[in-house]
Amino acid sequence: MELTSIAIFGVVVFTLLGIFFGFALAATARRFYVAVNPVIESVRACLPSANCGACGFAGCQAYAEAVVEEAKTPANLCVPGGKAVAEEVARLSGKVAEQMEERVAVLRCHGTTAYVKEQAEYLGIRSCTAASLVFGGPRACKNGCLGLGDCVRVCPFDAMTVDQLGIVVIDSKKCTGCGLCIPACPKNILELYPAARRIELSCVAREKVSAVRAKCAVGCTTCQKCVNACPAKALTFDDVTIRIDHKACIAYGPGCAEVCVDVCPTFILHRRGQVPLLEELAHPSGLDHGQ
Repeated sequence: MELTSIAIFGVVVFTLLGIFFGFALAATARRFYVAVNPVIESVRACLPSANCGACGFAGCQAYAEAVVEEAKTPANLCVPGGKAVAEEVARLSGKVAEQMEERVAVLRCHGTTAYVKEQAEYLGIRSCTAASLVFGGPRACKNGCLGLGDCVRVCPFDAMTVDQLGIVVIDSKKCTGCGLCIPACPKNILELYPAARRIELSCVAREKVSAVRAKCAVGCTTCQKCVNACPAKALTFDDVTIRIDHKACIAYGPGCAEVCVDVCPTFILHRRGQVPLLEELAHPSGLDHGQ
């Protein structure tokens, strides 16, 4: 009988406490209620919720608030959302739907373990940034991909992997062009290309020809045959590396049949979606690969 009384007393006490704190929470919520702009909610709902920060704001909510409340914030900053999201944000926020070029990240290196020589064995932290601090990394080419995945770890869309040949592979179907991988690469060999690009150059070629040939079987030798062959004048050499003017290349169209690709002696200039070079053509005789 005594236990029953205690149990009833406990139920009554906790019920009263629950009612008290319920009213307290309700009063607090009413006291500090902040009106939410329904347009911000609509803009937030149409964003992809990646919270990648590619727009320059701290997440999708911050961008939604800025684009609605600040006149200077354009409607086309959501790179992962692409053109469709930009148009919808512009419609909701009452702004002009400016043009938006879809981009993808491209690795300007094809120095796999089969092509580039190794100088040392790296046993430190599995990080490109850390490895590059030790004499530029274990590979002979100091400008190429180290394959330790710093860019892979920052990609919010799982578009990057390190393949069995030791370099990063980018899935262009998953890549949104957010660009978060660009500053993560200590070698500065990741670049945003237009999604409609026609050609890619998978080498930055920052060294002299003799140095490139001594370190990598597929390095760009800056022979400039591609530059001379391009009828659109879309390829230039800036005394360091080959540059591609993608706008000029795309505008010229397929009439040139990508003649620049066919004249490239190291097969490192290639068409979009193709393997940079043919395996059997990438091994000049006498070069000791995989060392």
